[in-house]
Amino acid sequence: MKYTLPNGKQIDIERIVSVSPVRDLGPDPKSIDLSRLGFSIHLRKREIVEVVDNYHYNDWAEVRSQLNKIRDEILKLVHQGPAA
Repeated sequence: MKYTLPNGKQIDIERIVSVSPVRDLGPDPKSIDLSRLGFSIHLRKREIVEVVDNYHYNDWAEVRSQLNKIRDEILKLVHQGPAA
């Protein structure tokens, strides 16, 4: 089953090995006032997909909530197993 990430990239749920927790990735090197939150999706064959979103310090809670929602949805699909 394919899952489409917010950036448009599709991943195959059946290839997921693990999903890291959402964590602060530090300042965005391309911006002065933005930082990054994200998590990693580890796929078979040592492929890693990064899900990252930028935030301004007062938007931290909203961005973290959105990323946790995406992560939880992916984990739910992984634990359901292959579609019958």
